[in-house]
Amino acid sequence: MRYISINKFSSIPLYIQLRDSIRTAIDDGTLKNREKLPTEDELCSTYHISRPVVRQAYSDLLAQGCIVRMKGKGTFVTKQEMRRNLTSELYNFTGEMERHGKTPHTKVLVVEVIHNEAHVFPHLELKEGDSCLHFKRLRYADNVAVYLEDSYIDLKQFPGLEKYDFATNSLFKVFEYKYHRPVYKTYNVYNAQLVSDADAVLLDVEKRSAVHRVQSFTYDTSNRLMEYSIASFPGERNQYDVVVRRERV
Repeated sequence: MRYISINKFSSIPLYIQLRDSIRTAIDDGTLKNREKLPTEDELCSTYHISRPVVRQAYSDLLAQGCIVRMKGKGTFVTKQEMRRNLTSELYNFTGEMERHGKTPHTKVLVVEVIHNEAHVFPHLELKEGDSCLHFKRLRYADNVAVYLEDSYIDLKQFPGLEKYDFATNSLFKVFEYKYHRPVYKTYNVYNAQLVSDADAVLLDVEKRSAVHRVQSFTYDTSNRLMEYSIASFPGERNQYDVVVRRERV
């Protein structure tokens, strides 16, 4: 419990010191998702603090959505959900994370040119032997994996696209400013599935846990397909809000 710092001579209330120590350890990754926290007795004994102090600190963390209590098992870290509005506006990962007060980060895991992929080529109207750029990205918010995405793009339409670093470059901006084909719309298909073992490791979730699977079809202003992608969003970290309005009569 080295991440906990308690100073009894400080003017800061003890429960705030305890709460903020745990919150900082969660935010900086010292405490991992689903990691068990010390019991009230352990904290009282180790730091010579009262039970009400511990209860108030844990109560605040519960209210903040940082921890969860499981009857008969204990108290565990839980990463906060990312909420996304399914509106008519194009999704911008960086902007969305900044609105949540998070620091976005992207790690590119795979960049390759493929010439056949049975579950992808029909969507892009490609035939065996055509050149298709595939890259896999893991998107983070404050060092927590938010989603994993595989993108597929016809290189006949975008020659040289494989040279760009999409850890730092926005794909949509490259489309617009380098190829003069701004994105006009995306068509998204949502469903639920169990995460693969390999993706579970990358997303830091339990094996065979639920993910939101999103297939996206991106079109330009001429309604020409530019990109096909498949993304996996951990169910425990992502929530979608949908507003349905009554049709005018």
